[in-house]
Amino acid sequence: MHVRNWMRAAVMGAVLGSAVSLAKGPPKGDPAAGKAVYERDCKSCHGATGKGDGEDAAYFNTKPTDLTDKAALSKRSDEFLAAVISGGGPAKGLSKDMPASKLSDAELQLSGTKGGK
Repeated sequence: MHVRNWMRAAVMGAVLGSAVSLAKGPPKGDPAAGKAVYERDCKSCHGATGKGDGEDAAYFNTKPTDLTDKAALSKRSDEFLAAVISGGGPAKGLSKDMPASKLSDAELQLSGTKGGK
């Protein structure tokens, strides 16, 4: 299964997952809860709309990923993204600027990914 775009997680959530899965039907979960997780843990870097233009983005050597880029994200599995979210960028050979998140398994599900920590 391919990853849901960032909008599914917040607007799946409400804006981090505009209720559209890249590979499979409509999202499951609580859109408001997904949005709350995104706003708490992701928005400052990835931005309010997920374009990688958050208020902290300018301070990183590597620009945060544009989570609205369906073509790029469709190349990543849910499991890959779950590992990056829970373990940080280095967990999968990506930028050290992407920190590990302390999400619970339930919150990780709200991010639009499968798998756990």
